[in-house]
Amino acid sequence: MPEVAPLYPKVVVGYVETDRGEDARLLAERIVERDGGELRVIHVEKGSPADALQALAEKGEADLIVLGSTHHGHLGSVSPGSVAEHLLHGAKCRLVIAPKGYAESDHSQDRLRVAAVGFNGMAESRAALDEAARLASKFGGSLRVIGVATPIPGMAVAAAAQAGAEAGPDFQTQLNEAVAELPSELRAQPVFERGDPVEKLLEDAEVGVDLLVLGSRGFGPVMRLLVGSVSSRVIREAPCPVLVVPRPA
Repeated sequence: MPEVAPLYPKVVVGYVETDRGEDARLLAERIVERDGGELRVIHVEKGSPADALQALAEKGEADLIVLGSTHHGHLGSVSPGSVAEHLLHGAKCRLVIAPKGYAESDHSQDRLRVAAVGFNGMAESRAALDEAARLASKFGGSLRVIGVATPIPGMAVAAAAQAGAEAGPDFQTQLNEAVAELPSELRAQPVFERGDPVEKLLEDAEVGVDLLVLGSRGFGPVMRLLVGSVSSRVIREAPCPVLVVPRPA
């Protein structure tokens, strides 16, 4: 049987000697162990850690950057202005955040059983769906596609109704159609929710999800994640690793 190439040949972990650093290091080691590829541990003592990690991505030396989750403003954090936040705004490669306490949890049965992906019909969420499908296909997991319909503010209801005839398929239809197009072996299930996207994604991630995949929003020639967006909020509280996928050019 031919050897399967790793999805992420070059994995880089931003490491500091803290609990969060250990979370990131262990997650990176588990990724390389399962997927193959090479692991590079980066200690940044001078200059901007975010710039150093992003430079590796710019030069094609990082296919996946792994960080730990913390609310403190240093390497591996996801607080506003932190390393992870800067990378979410500019990194051109995939970024995965280890949840708090990952290094202390039981990994004896650690495998990708269920991958969940946030879906909103936009290009960035379709890129995330493609990525989640690749992961689930390689590792024999199933797929859960979560679409959250956000309530429309009062003043926008009339405008939305007026534009409805031109809006095309409704969101739930888009969700079902996207799932129907996936290979049957992924056992993909659409999950339609109403409410706050962050709250619903976090709630669903609590129920048997091993990896949550989200898309980033690109504006102009530089990959950026919208400040205060769903992705940057979810990674602060998710109970499982969160993979953020850049929007296609």
